[in-house]
Amino acid sequence: MLLPDERVEFVDESEVQSLRKDVVDTLKAFSALACELANNNETIATDIFADLISIIYKLPMVISYVPGNRLSTPHEYFFTYIVYRHMADSIPVNDIVSLLKKLEEQRKAMEEVLGYVKTLRRIYEKLLHVPADTRPGYNFTSLASHLQLSSILVWLLQKGSVDLNYLRIAALLHDLGKLFNPTQHVSESIKILDEVIEGAECLKPNLTRVKSLVEQHHAPLETILNDADRLAAATDRFSEIVKGAINNTKIRECYNWCYGKDAKAKECMECLEKYGKETYSEESKGLYRVIYNEINKAFNTQKTEGNPIGYLVYVDFPGIQRFITSFPKLREMSFASFLVDFVTSVYSFIALDQAYYEKTSKKSRIPAEALLSGYGGHSYIIVRSDFGSKDDVKTTLGSASSSALSKLDIRLDVKVVDFAYEKYIRNYREIYDEMKSKSYERYLISGDGKIYSYGLHRVCDNCGVRPAVDVVEDEYLCETCKLVRELSRDRGFMAKLKSMYYLVEEGKESNSPISPQEHIKFDPKDNETFSKYAMEIIAGYRNISDTKYVAFIKADGNNAGKIFGNTITFSEYVDKSFRLDYGVKKMFYDTLLDILRASGDESVKKDLVSRILLGVLYLGGDDITILQPSAIAVPFATKMFKRSLEYTGFTFKVGIISVKPDHPVQFAYGAVNTLMEESKIQTTAPGGKSSIGVLVFSSTLASEGVVKSDLENYRKKEESLLVVSNDVDDIEKFLKIMELDDFGKLIELYGNPEEGRKVIRDKIRPLENFVNYADTHEFYNTLAYILRAKARSDEGSLIRNITDLILKGRDNNFVFPLYDYYFILKTIRVGI
Repeated sequence: MLLPDERVEFVDESEVQSLRKDVVDTLKAFSALACELANNNETIATDIFADLISIIYKLPMVISYVPGNRLSTPHEYFFTYIVYRHMADSIPVNDIVSLLKKLEEQRKAMEEVLGYVKTLRRIYEKLLHVPADTRPGYNFTSLASHLQLSSILVWLLQKGSVDLNYLRIAALLHDLGKLFNPTQHVSESIKILDEVIEGAECLKPNLTRVKSLVEQHHAPLETILNDADRLAAATDRFSEIVKGAINNTKIRECYNWCYGKDAKAKECMECLEKYGKETYSEESKGLYRVIYNEINKAFNTQKTEGNPIGYLVYVDFPGIQRFITSFPKLREMSFASFLVDFVTSVYSFIALDQAYYEKTSKKSRIPAEALLSGYGGHSYIIVRSDFGSKDDVKTTLGSASSSALSKLDIRLDVKVVDFAYEKYIRNYREIYDEMKSKSYERYLISGDGKIYSYGLHRVCDNCGVRPAVDVVEDEYLCETCKLVRELSRDRGFMAKLKSMYYLVEEGKESNSPISPQEHIKFDPKDNETFSKYAMEIIAGYRNISDTKYVAFIKADGNNAGKIFGNTITFSEYVDKSFRLDYGVKKMFYDTLLDILRASGDESVKKDLVSRILLGVLYLGGDDITILQPSAIAVPFATKMFKRSLEYTGFTFKVGIISVKPDHPVQFAYGAVNTLMEESKIQTTAPGGKSSIGVLVFSSTLASEGVVKSDLENYRKKEESLLVVSNDVDDIEKFLKIMELDDFGKLIELYGNPEEGRKVIRDKIRPLENFVNYADTHEFYNTLAYILRAKARSDEGSLIRNITDLILKGRDNNFVFPLYDYYFILKTIRVGI
């Protein structure tokens, strides 16, 4: 499997084999749950079972960064909806307040599903890297994306009929045997189905049909499943291009063994061992480049194959940062961040699904697989062409959203293009180029803006922009702020506060849950105080008179737009998108586990982890915004983003700014975003480098303009003592020299502030001397001062180690990270 950093991922077949029982047990449990929820109604149970299976392939969407017992992420609401919709006649789409309330009431089924998260994680990680084809194959996409695409096509090909969701189940499971027996995957898939059928009383008739379809899916028959499978495979399988290129590769013999009249299954599977991983990896990269270049040449001519059977709906949220930062309080900003993905993916899917259900006289629903992606304020949703024309789809979603979202002052940008024909699915690049050609539409002024009366208005005390309409909690609030404040009472920050989180180490059945409400040491301790002092609590306050700082961490994937833009098929796009989202959540999860595994007082560790969990503002796709206790922020970010290349194939640029908790949130958000952009390391390396920039604001306002000004003052192009774009490896070395790379030590300092201040003061003193000198002397005088300090220090001393790291230089220029390392230590100090 080729990752964005041009790395080929290899599958450990023995590890995959060990998951067979987990897969069977999960499918059995889901079938039993479907029967229970449907009161043993076979049709409804089949519908629910199909949607539950899709959870396996869409795991990055359904799971939170840490599993909890409350709905907290947008896509947890999505999977609550896709189950609940089969048991409800009507679901409100014109009132977002009622919709959220209704979904929260129905979360019980979702809690049962989330009980399988640990098992699902193991299954998904293997599914993600197992190729859709035999090893080696003519494609480069995952089995997970192939099964989803097959299911979508099964649905698209049923145009105009009542949904036969046993066909979807067959599509979602037909190649599952490739996980465990790739050379005889049909018989293996049948064995799995036999075991599932045994315990699925109300589903036995339909699962028997599923088994028959799976048995015949390679037969020369014209069935909906066979047609969908062939079309899905043809979309991602570039047989002719690969055949033309393999004669120039060292592994051409592998393809002769795996395909054609002289195919030999045993030799095919042993091909990797014969040529070795290094050769196989290099040749695979070369084949991918050939495919990419050949497909690019073909984009000059747009292909159409008759009338479309499905459309792709692209939903975008214009002005995301402007919307989020219009709320100055953390509780509301946290909920506003939740709303961005909720309205573009979850709400948009629900609105389209409800409208389609009515249009088809309640015969058809949009399958869960049709939400291809939904991160970062935009989503891709597939709809069937019997919805109407493309304009009908756009008008339907536009009308529903304008009604439901008008009070939130949200306007969605919607584009609809052809996705699939009976014999052809458009490649991602074709659609991407068409979308780009229409990108100007998001900037057009619509005619449905709000009109206020002439004259002076009292502006909102909260956002300072919109006219106030009511008094809430002694503040004059506009309609939007009033609604967001109401909705945020038990969501966003407050939902995290009241949740129980389950962090489980590999090899352990369970750990004791973490409850922020219980484990945070703060006096007084009640919900109203927690809400009022949200920033202070995240900063690490133990009482209202504490003085710790809070850190904003903002990160973005390097070259993400280019990486996603350079995508051939939609299966490849889904693979990249899901792998990135899953990897980011896993990076965060595993770094939290590092804290819990570290030495130190258990209550202090749970206090610290609780505050970190409360501070997650956004963690999806390549976009990350987290608030943390300043004491832990740099070490946490360093450990987390050291994992990024391995877990996601992406590298990240990261900004960290520490401010006092009473600092205006929206200004700090803009400041850290600016610092993040400046932190990127310019490099030609395929994977790039993860980098971190750090600043501390103790007295001045942290804002976008101030950060730009400070960087201009401190950082020169060729002679500078501020780098900003610090390689994460260099920061790790610095923390190690300072003996601050170990979470156990940091937990000790955090838990004992008096001792902590003394330890950090001793560590920061040498850098403070250098910085004070640099503030009043020229660049070369400062260098001479640092060199003198080095010459006077003993070999192996702290001064010697610090100066060696500082004076390493960057890119043959006189650029040294003196201020960077000073700000790193200062970030820790102001957090203690």
